[in-house]
Formats: sequence, structure tokens, C-alpha cells
Amino acid sequence: MSKKLLAIALGTAAMIGVAHAAPPTFYAGGDITALTTKVDDKSGIAPDVSGSAKATGLRLRGGMHILDWLDAELHLVLPQDKEYSSAGGFSNKVKTQVFGVFAKPNVNVGPVNLYGLVGFAQSKMEFSGVVFGSQTESGAAYGVGVQYPFTKNLSGSIDYVQYLPKKSVSFLDIDIKAISAGVIYTFK
Repeated sequence: MSKKLLAIALGTAAMIGVAHAAPPTFYAGGDITALTTKVDDKSGIAPDVSGSAKATGLRLRGGMHILDWLDAELHLVLPQDKEYSSAGGFSNKVKTQVFGVFAKPNVNVGPVNLYGLVGFAQSKMEFSGVVFGSQTESGAAYGVGVQYPFTKNLSGSIDYVQYLPKKSVSFLDIDIKAISAGVIYTFK
């Protein structure tokens, strides 16, 4: 009986919080992203093709401000083809594209908004060189960032996101992370 009462109380509290929230506000933005795809060869067969592809590209993002402390956000990191190793006399490249869906809890500290990102990301990697083919992996993703308002509608942000924590793909371990800086326009 007490578990039912607790569930009803928590449900009521959540609904009251949503009922008192302002209508959702939408935003869109773009970032310059330093994306690192780290490839670790675990095959034990020569040549060892381990290395890191460090690409500078574009990330598009959009979201919705749901509650005072919570946003929902989408990320799309546009693909970039970059060399991660030159082992075996080949230019070993990987083209990485990422799509992510995040809950974005945040808090204002003075004019600055500090936020976290917790969600799910899917990464598509296309390999060429000694290793070739494509692979899509998905899983938990997380990050942290800071946002500063320039005007009522325009703000700048910097964040770090771990899109694919070390995950085994065949005989390779892949790790994808990004540091991004950009602007966000809020539709008010």
C-alpha cells in the first residue's frame, strides 16, 4: 500500500512541476567541432593500425527548453574523412558521423548557464586502407558544457561530449569524443 501511495505522490509532484512550467521554447545552433576518433588495433597482427583521427568539422544541434532546469537536445556531427594511421604503407582513414539525443539538465550561475548532457548516440564509421568497410555503433553518451547569452536570443557555448566510449568493433576498440564551440539562436 505504501508503495502505491509513494508512486501516486511522485506522479502528482511530477505533473504539478510540468503544469507550472512555461510553454516550451525552441532553439537551433551550429558549432565548430574538434572530433577525435581513436582507433585501437587489438588484432595482434602486423601492421598495427592504431591511431587517432582528429577532424575539425560542423555540428548542428537543436532543442527544446522544457522546464527551467531541463532541455531536450539533438546533435548531428557531419561526416569528416580523416587519416588515423599510416601503418602498412597505407593511408588508413575513417569517416565518422554522429547522431545524438540528449537530456540536458542545466543551472544558471549568474549570467552563465552550466549544463550536462546525458543520452544516446549512434556513430557511423567508414574505414578505408588496411581496414575497410563501414560499422555503426550506438550506446550511452554524456558531456558537460557552458553557455553564455550575448543577447535575448543569441548565445555562445563550449562543450565536451563523449559520443562513443571505448567500444569494440570487430578487432578494433573505438572511442569518439568532441570539443565544440558555437552559437545558439533561441526562438522567443
